[in-house]
Amino acid sequence: MKRVFNLVIFATLFLGFLGACENEEFAQATSVSKIISPDGKASCPNSHPFEACGACWTDAAQAQSGGCNDTGNGNNGGDGNNGDGDQNNNCPSSHPYAACGQCWTDANQAQAGGCNDTGGGNDGGGNDGGGDNGGGTPCGDYNYNPDNTTCVVVVANGSGCMNSDGLFVSSKGIVSNPCNTKEAVLDIERNLGINISNQFIESSGYQGNVPSINPTMTKSDFIIYMKALFIGINIAGKTGDQYATEFADLLDTNNDGILTRNEASQAKGSDPRQVLNLEPIFTINGGLATDDVLAYVGLYLGDGALDKYAGDLPQSVQDNMANFTRTWQPGVNAASKRYDSNNK
Repeated sequence: MKRVFNLVIFATLFLGFLGACENEEFAQATSVSKIISPDGKASCPNSHPFEACGACWTDAAQAQSGGCNDTGNGNNGGDGNNGDGDQNNNCPSSHPYAACGQCWTDANQAQAGGCNDTGGGNDGGGNDGGGDNGGGTPCGDYNYNPDNTTCVVVVANGSGCMNSDGLFVSSKGIVSNPCNTKEAVLDIERNLGINISNQFIESSGYQGNVPSINPTMTKSDFIIYMKALFIGINIAGKTGDQYATEFADLLDTNNDGILTRNEASQAKGSDPRQVLNLEPIFTINGGLATDDVLAYVGLYLGDGALDKYAGDLPQSVQDNMANFTRTWQPGVNAASKRYDSNNK
């Protein structure tokens, strides 16, 4: 009877942990093994820095949900970060507060992310030559580490989460790369010879909150972009060029030859499916696909990160897009062709 009771408690804790990350495929509710270094030293990996019960976990809460009740002697950091078990000095300057084996901007963010053990937090991170959080490369104010897929704060609509570096992680466990995203937008501008709002380009690597901007673009430039996306499309005698021009005209509600984010959103929102004239092309994902094509020139902005978009586009449109820009939607991993910063 006691064994059954313990199983019920474990199942409840386990399901609660999964719910916290909105069924993220990359969220793990089990421990991982220690890493054996070439010199034979065993240590916990950076993704699971909390050592307890002879195994490695993300934090004490995960250890307990995994059935480990001996977390009082747990060790945040192990030996995998800098050889001395001290993770605090490995947090990036953008997220210098170390607690629960992860890096945060401050104690408030740590608590909001479910870390209740903030009493021993340390604000001195990032002082050991860059604070690379165990890996990654600098990207403006961010540290881009494609291996840091641990969920810290779940995005409101459940499409992904933010990791301890403050970067969006998709439901497939792909970490957003703000620097690569900005270059992808610049690719569109350079390769198509059009003008994309500088204000949008500077904000295109946004993570989490949507920037409060209203980018503009000439309708003529937007038509060039849309025609490039719809090359090869012909539905009942109507060409991709015709769809592109008609779509731009529908977005230009005041007929002034200038499109803005606000104007495009209002025009798109006038259609219950938010597809306007693109229904024959975007037959499956409709309004989501419409958002995708608008997102990369600043006429639509959504939560999380820009480079999570375009996954709803038909394959032929994705292939056309790949001809003039690098990554817009991560592939199966950060090393895939679509995520190659040298691709364009």
